[in-house]
Amino acid sequence: MRSMGKKIKQRVVLVVMLLVVAACPALAQQPADIDAILQGAESMFKAMKQKDYPGIWKYISARSRTTIVDTTAKGVVKSYSREQVKTDFSIGGLIAKSYWDEYLRYFDPDTALEQSKWEIGPVTRQQAEIVLQHRKSDHPARLKMFNEGGQWKVGLIESFGTERRDRPIW
Repeated sequence: MRSMGKKIKQRVVLVVMLLVVAACPALAQQPADIDAILQGAESMFKAMKQKDYPGIWKYISARSRTTIVDTTAKGVVKSYSREQVKTDFSIGGLIAKSYWDEYLRYFDPDTALEQSKWEIGPVTRQQAEIVLQHRKSDHPARLKMFNEGGQWKVGLIESFGTERRDRPIW
């Protein structure tokens, strides 16, 4: 009878040890992931501040890029195809410059970079959230981040839904 209780204890200890060992790599990777998540968002805001239009494009999510291209393509003269609009955004051409200049008329990246407290929210392998609390706001902004091909991208449209508004909100 004693040996049966001892075997059960051993199995329980073994299961607990396996769970701890399995959790260690995930815990060890979390700070690096958090750094990469924060770096992706910070890089996008810095690109906005520097008016680096291809840089902005590089750091936003695929869904945000698709939505921006689709919305812009509908609004430009019919002489531009959707592909031409997409290419223009990727190289920071005239259409991209017009779009981002207008966007930045209403949004100052320094509100995120210098005037807000950043906290990491929920994190999974594919998605994360950064909570940005502006010093003069009662409610934080929640910046959605997406892991695309091993790089963390800002879900600009997913976070702020600017495709449904006349101008971005903060």
